[in-house]
Amino acid sequence: MDHVLKYTGVFGGVQGLIMLMSVVRNKIASAFLGTAGFGLIAIYTSISDFIQSSTNLGIPLASVQHLSELFETGDTDRIRHFVRVVRTWSFWAAIFAVLLTLATAPLLSMLFFEDEPNRAWDIALLSPMVFALTITAGEISILKGLRHLKRVALVSAISAVSTLCLTAPFFWAMGLRGIILSLIVSTCAVTLIHLAFTTPLFPWRISPLSRAVFQEGWPLLRIGIPYVLAALAGTGCAVLQQAFMKKESSEETLGLYRVAYTLMVCYAGIIYSAFESDYFPRLSSVNHDVEARNQVINQQIHVSILLVSPLLIAIVTFLPLIILFLFKDSFLPSVEMAILLSQYMFFRGITTPIGYTALARGESSLYLIMEVIYDIFSLCCVSLCFHYFGLWGAGLGLTLSAIFDLFLIGTCYGSHFHFRFSIGTIRLIIPQWIAVTLSMFSCIFIDGPWRYAIGLSLLMVSCWYSYRILSKESEIIKKFKQKLHL
Repeated sequence: MDHVLKYTGVFGGVQGLIMLMSVVRNKIASAFLGTAGFGLIAIYTSISDFIQSSTNLGIPLASVQHLSELFETGDTDRIRHFVRVVRTWSFWAAIFAVLLTLATAPLLSMLFFEDEPNRAWDIALLSPMVFALTITAGEISILKGLRHLKRVALVSAISAVSTLCLTAPFFWAMGLRGIILSLIVSTCAVTLIHLAFTTPLFPWRISPLSRAVFQEGWPLLRIGIPYVLAALAGTGCAVLQQAFMKKESSEETLGLYRVAYTLMVCYAGIIYSAFESDYFPRLSSVNHDVEARNQVINQQIHVSILLVSPLLIAIVTFLPLIILFLFKDSFLPSVEMAILLSQYMFFRGITTPIGYTALARGESSLYLIMEVIYDIFSLCCVSLCFHYFGLWGAGLGLTLSAIFDLFLIGTCYGSHFHFRFSIGTIRLIIPQWIAVTLSMFSCIFIDGPWRYAIGLSLLMVSCWYSYRILSKESEIIKKFKQKLHL
């Protein structure tokens, strides 16, 4: 428990800074771009993520696992050589990403902007962005695999600040015309920042024409390609979903969807992002011991639920005020969807730690199957609910998808990997779920002062419950209490 809290705290602080920078950037964007601007940013970001995730060959994930094994041996020569292998494969993957962006620009333009054929040039201009994203992913995997977690935290923080500083001037000076240029400049700057942190450890060298280097990289594809296909399915469904929303409604509606998703999934998701860098290597180290593996997973669920539940209640309770503070009153229609997403995020706190099991066991094909089933269900469910209920329906669809994912993963991984929820985990989940659910319903059906009174009461109960459990299970909390003489 202490180990989990320690690294969750370290990376949670970094994610908090990233969130703060994102808040300021969104405030600036809302002032100069409006809801339509948010819709365009969502489209361009989804396209870049889709291409990057479909062309990186899973090298970032697979290389973390292999570098971790080499790190345990302490063989610096082998580590240095494998870093060159990773960078060479990342370089060619980045080249492929650029070519794919240029080749598919007309098709993607027709998909998203059927009435604006000139948008194909805008999408083609994203090619430097996808190149930079692929190189950055390779550099991050090197730092994670060799356990330079403090550098990962520091470079993430610096990248967040630089992104804000580089995008804001474009939004102010160029408005909607500055979106693509701001994305390109900020993404390339982030890549240079990562290289500044990795090249002092390992000078940037590649062997783009070496047959031996290519042969050494092939085993990574056995793990990586199923992961790529899973990511491809996820980002592909996200792209299709947003394209469907735009056709059914407008860029303004898509911008509202993006705001709701950002507030609940991205901001509240800092808890899950915080443990990602540490959790996967730790789970991999016990992947052959069923009892130890279940203990690690249940422990991670404990921390996730205890930390995210109060955060979800706080966001839901003060959501209208948060939107008015961060954006403008024109974004208030996104409130109902964001409130529903509190359930989606709660269930993700349970499914995310379990979902890493297949990757830790090296069974990436099973991971692929599970992700594809979920993505298809989510695409159909969200699109159907949006068609009949509008923006509110999109939140309902995502929540139903999260419940389906919990049932799917719990059933499959329970049978295949013998995963079991501990009694303590179930006892912990139920009270926090009740608190989050009551806050959701109170914010939907009650307005005025009572909304905040009920929300604050539930927030206090949730915080007290989380604090009481963590005080019993964590030595860090106990030492902190002793220092404060509590």
